[in-house]
Amino acid sequence: MTANEEAVRPQRRVGTFTLGVVLVAAGCGMLASLLWPAFEIGWLLNASPLILVALGVETLLSARGGGRVKYDWLGMLLCFLLVGAGLVLYAAAWAYENGEYFNAYDCSRYADETSYRMDYTYFDGFDSHTLHLEAGDALKGRVDTWSGWLEVEVSDEDGETLLEGSPLNGDQSVEIAKAGDYTILVHGRKTAGQFAFQRVPAGGSEGAEPLPETETPPEEEP
Repeated sequence: MTANEEAVRPQRRVGTFTLGVVLVAAGCGMLASLLWPAFEIGWLLNASPLILVALGVETLLSARGGGRVKYDWLGMLLCFLLVGAGLVLYAAAWAYENGEYFNAYDCSRYADETSYRMDYTYFDGFDSHTLHLEAGDALKGRVDTWSGWLEVEVSDEDGETLLEGSPLNGDQSVEIAKAGDYTILVHGRKTAGQFAFQRVPAGGSEGAEPLPETETPPEEEP
């Protein structure tokens, strides 16, 4: 390549390559979430820091390329938008992973000091309830999922997981070895169904409310 050809070679604004990669990745992720309902969209949110990594790598490689990248105000604006998008998606990923996302309709929820129940036509997100249980108690439950995906986790005050399922279905039972507060965390992924958990005191189920009967899944409209 001659010096004249090198001089007239068009320059590329910094951030354009990263923008292209982000658009392709986001489009593929949205397509996957539509084709496979069990696809965990949270993975895309967790990958949001890669926007900053890609932009940093592009900037470093461009600096080694002899100044073939333009750093004008449009390039700076593009970098600002990419950095802002990365930070916003990171905040969304943090909220999503910490159980602050909840989206449901045709949903009923009941929770008190002895039980925790929900039934829903659509549930996508997180919900939780904490029960105080005594040593010798049992935590009885039932999960019925008609569509989508439901994860359930039961943990104690120390963060030890006593029950975990991904997905979880059918009758469940956890024997309580020590008194304390136990948290039931549910994570729905575009799911329809119902679940119920309740405390069964030590010595039997006397006084405990029966778990709800399994309902017939609603028929889909033609």
